[in-house]
Amino acid sequence: MKKYKDYQIVLLALVSILLNFAGKVFAEKFRLPMWLDSFGTFLMAYVVGPFCGAIVGVAGNILYGFINPVSFAYSITSISIALLVGYLAKYGWMKNLFKTMSLSVMVTGVCVIISCILNVIFYDGMTNNYWGDGMIELLQHLKQPRFIQIIVGEFYVDFVDKVITLGALFYSIRIYRMIKKYLPNFLVLQESSKTLLVVFLIFAFGFIFPSQAYASSKKFDSYIKTVYNNTNGLPGGVANDIASTSDGILWIGTYAGLYRHNGKEFRLMNEYESIKTVRCLYVDDDGRLFVGTNDNGLSILINEEITDVLTEKNGLPSDSVRCITSASDGRYYIGTSAELAVVEINDGIRIVAKEPDVSSALRLTADSEGHVAAVTSSGKLIILQNSKVTETASAYDEKFISAEFSDDGKLFAATESNKIFVFSIKDENNLQFLQTINCGSMNHINSLSFYENVLFLCSDSGVGYIDYKKDNSFHLIDTDLFNNSIDNMIEDYQGNLWFSSSRLGLLKMCETAFAEIYLSAGFSEAVVNTVIKFNNKIYFGTDEGLSMIDVESGEPEENELTKKMKGLRIRCLMQDSKNRMWVCTYTKGLYCMNKAGKIEAFETDTEQQFRVLLELSDGTIAAAGKKGITFLKNGEVTKRLTKANGFENQVVLTLSELSDGTLIAGTDGGGIAIIQQQSIVKLLRRQDGLTSNVILRTVNDYNGNTPTGAFYAITSNGINYVDKDFSIHPLTNFPYSNNYDMIVRQDGNIFVLGSAGIFVVTRDELLSGKKVDYILLDLRRGLLGTLTANSWNYIDEENNLYLSCDTGASVLNLDAYDKNNRSYRMQLKSVIVNGKRYLVQKDIPFVIPENSDSIEIVPEIINYSINNPYISLYMEGIDEHPNIMTQNELASVIYSNIAAGKYTFHISLLDSKGLNVIEENTYEIEKQYHIYDNWWFKVYAFFVMIMAIAWLTWYVTATIQNLRFEKQEKELSHVREQIRMSNETILSIANAVEARDKQTGRHSLRVAVYSMLIAAELGFDADELENIRQIGLLHDIGKIGVPDSILSKPKQLTEEEYNIMKTHVDIGGEILKDFTHIKNVADGAKYHHERYDGKGYNTGLKGEEIPLTARIIGLADAFDAMTSNRVYRKAISMDHVIDELKKGKGTQFDPSLVDILLGLIGSGRIDVSGINQLSVEAEE
Repeated sequence: MKKYKDYQIVLLALVSILLNFAGKVFAEKFRLPMWLDSFGTFLMAYVVGPFCGAIVGVAGNILYGFINPVSFAYSITSISIALLVGYLAKYGWMKNLFKTMSLSVMVTGVCVIISCILNVIFYDGMTNNYWGDGMIELLQHLKQPRFIQIIVGEFYVDFVDKVITLGALFYSIRIYRMIKKYLPNFLVLQESSKTLLVVFLIFAFGFIFPSQAYASSKKFDSYIKTVYNNTNGLPGGVANDIASTSDGILWIGTYAGLYRHNGKEFRLMNEYESIKTVRCLYVDDDGRLFVGTNDNGLSILINEEITDVLTEKNGLPSDSVRCITSASDGRYYIGTSAELAVVEINDGIRIVAKEPDVSSALRLTADSEGHVAAVTSSGKLIILQNSKVTETASAYDEKFISAEFSDDGKLFAATESNKIFVFSIKDENNLQFLQTINCGSMNHINSLSFYENVLFLCSDSGVGYIDYKKDNSFHLIDTDLFNNSIDNMIEDYQGNLWFSSSRLGLLKMCETAFAEIYLSAGFSEAVVNTVIKFNNKIYFGTDEGLSMIDVESGEPEENELTKKMKGLRIRCLMQDSKNRMWVCTYTKGLYCMNKAGKIEAFETDTEQQFRVLLELSDGTIAAAGKKGITFLKNGEVTKRLTKANGFENQVVLTLSELSDGTLIAGTDGGGIAIIQQQSIVKLLRRQDGLTSNVILRTVNDYNGNTPTGAFYAITSNGINYVDKDFSIHPLTNFPYSNNYDMIVRQDGNIFVLGSAGIFVVTRDELLSGKKVDYILLDLRRGLLGTLTANSWNYIDEENNLYLSCDTGASVLNLDAYDKNNRSYRMQLKSVIVNGKRYLVQKDIPFVIPENSDSIEIVPEIINYSINNPYISLYMEGIDEHPNIMTQNELASVIYSNIAAGKYTFHISLLDSKGLNVIEENTYEIEKQYHIYDNWWFKVYAFFVMIMAIAWLTWYVTATIQNLRFEKQEKELSHVREQIRMSNETILSIANAVEARDKQTGRHSLRVAVYSMLIAAELGFDADELENIRQIGLLHDIGKIGVPDSILSKPKQLTEEEYNIMKTHVDIGGEILKDFTHIKNVADGAKYHHERYDGKGYNTGLKGEEIPLTARIIGLADAFDAMTSNRVYRKAISMDHVIDELKKGKGTQFDPSLVDILLGLIGSGRIDVSGINQLSVEAEE
């Protein structure tokens, strides 16, 4: 590789990155069977080298990653192929086309191997290319193994892409070398250094791809996010729309059909014949579910049963329904791919109006004043009232893409320029512009949705929201990789947010009791050792210093203290009774700041490595760490306790004070020191009953709000209870051993913090020694990260627990930690009997069909939250005791051999420990007597048996007859084969006839060519042209019956001879009349000498009585006779031929065909000499 001028290479790098990006976007937009995203990569790898090619490839992936973040992962493919092409190009693998194509195959192999692995990870093996995925679907239909589907699908795309791309690069290089001498100097690559290029490309990652302009919203960062696609329950992995009916059930519209979701399973509703490909969903105030399909019109469901279907057959403008809404006047507006329909549902569904001015509506929304806003595919915003258009927003140079009315009647409309226009509607139904809201980096806002006090925006690049009732500020919501083609959103009955994507499936966001406060403030991940709320600020102590945020805004701030603590390891923060905050550093002593911001330092020169602070009841500050405990009073050290004063191990990890002033010090291997009057009076160690001498935390015990004088000791391997006389009781009934801290509350609950999360238990159960029922607050409940070991947490006046975590910090409200207190909807929606599903109504007894002794009951808990509540199922009259399980364990219940009678089925919601019933629903079930107990049923059974014997007799007879029929069919097939062979024989005879007539010199071949040219002008298709060609070849087959003496006579024929010659048309027609292989072949042979005026031979047909094929053959026959040499004369000149054709127009020939032939001659499309030469070559 040569070295080139830096500015030229920088420019080439920019162009290459843009080529990759533009090619990728172009290929995706037009659904091309290739990627088109590697030309720039290969160009840079060839010109500059593999390293720079790899950087350009990765840059292209990053740039496209803002459209589809999965692109980031495919950077490994770009790096691999850049290195391969750049390296092999140095050794001549692009010197000629053969080596270039060989290289393209190698590149294809590398791409297939890497991409198939990534495809399995991100797309369940699909290629995310329209053509590649089509290939996979074909192989799926052919039932090929999955790994073959994945490999072949990716190969089909990569092979085409890499062969074309490297081929294009090969020829581009050749063209550049040819024209280089004509180019200006700045376009000719010149030698220099590449150092600047490397610096530029590395810098470009920060310059070309800056961070997002809008910070991710803190409001929703702590929500737990769950994506549903074809890997976890949503087959197909895409969702066009989502809606929720009044019973809490979610409905998901996909191109595979309509799915029903209850929080546990997605069920495809195959039973709905009119619903196959769902485009949009809508639920009205009466609970009706409107389902708009892509090709089957509109279906309406009530209680999960279709009540009405509206299609083109009964007036719908188009069967492709795009959007639905209802106006305040009770009418429904249906947007289709054609015009808008207005529908009423009164004693049946009917269309009352159509609005042609609203064509192909994509979004519809209505306010409470009868106004309806429609956004069309052409970008128009149209206002309607009383089914009539009142205004079109044409005064704005914008293309609208979605709109939504707010509760106060304002219309919010999104544009392609990523802005929100806000309007009000005047009394005259005119739009009044109010303001514009900029939505920053959002790309193509597909829908707007109002919930609570925010306006949600769903777009092709992610999700955001606007605080429209506050300050109209725009915020992005971090949805991780779920940020492509997000079309719609809803809030379910529990307050969870759902987003549908036509590419990625569904995203569920559940609010949790935890709120992340560190990362959301913009800090990078860090291990937080301690957290405290002080002076309306929240402080975080980390290994790198002290960070601070404002309580109200959540924004990061700095003060003198945080600046002073930079680079120091902060182990503990504490607020004393004088409203001062103490900072415990590991190597630089102690610092104290009052509310005015004054900072004092203590013990900064000591070798003590402090890690814990505690203010004692007398105001003394106890600071402990590596070298025991230091006591400070009024800023002066009053005493130190070290190993010399009685510690077995002077490394102190934790301090606590009992109500009587006794200080408890837990050490790192030396057990617990009991300190009174600043002197060690007792040591508690393993031999005294502790489970370990490593004491991580000591916590005072309370019975209600009364201190008991006892305390809990959390060791490295368990929890111990130390009563007031210092007797030790290991709490071995606690289910976890790796614990860090404990919070004892007045309500009797204890929170145990450990590496698994936070266990919530009751004090009574913990101290009882019996099995402990607990609630675990962990990642599944919203805890982000892992709690930091030996860290310090903080509880504020509102019982918010600030938690130190290994990636930041979170807040948990101790009064609202259990989201189990939210409502759950329970129902017995269906019962399955003999494989058939029956709907159950709450207040009507379900009667078990008489033909079944067993039923399968399908209970439902409609729950979309992160909780897994306890459920009790009980069939009164059958079950001896309730069956208790969690929702995740909930399954259908089968009851067999049910006796006749009445039963009551109970579905109960239990408390968080599965003990007490909180809510219950009951359903009546009745089993009637068996039908087979009746005498008439026995008569019926006998009669059916006789019929079955009769049917079997008939079946055997019919089978024998069918075998005979198959034998006859084989014989007929044999006959057809003989006919086909006969037809081929006739064609061979025709060639033999052509060979007899030496003077015509392949006349039939030329007639066939001329006939095809004429027929093509008449619009004949390919099959018809082939047919007339064969007719032309056989049109003179009748000459087989003409004597050679006449056929080969070099002179003019006598009248008798000419009459014999004319018989060849009848002979040909007779030979070919049963020749079925070629349509109308007999007509061409029999009538090609008929004249348009009726004076031809031998039947005297005229005009259009003569078959069209015969008219074409006759004209072509005469034209060839005039333009070819014969034994008795030379070919006539073309001018003379044209005159003869014009003379024969309307007399000898069909005038329209003559015009076509003259046109072909005039345009030069008939090359007589060329065709004659072709016939000569064919004859030879």
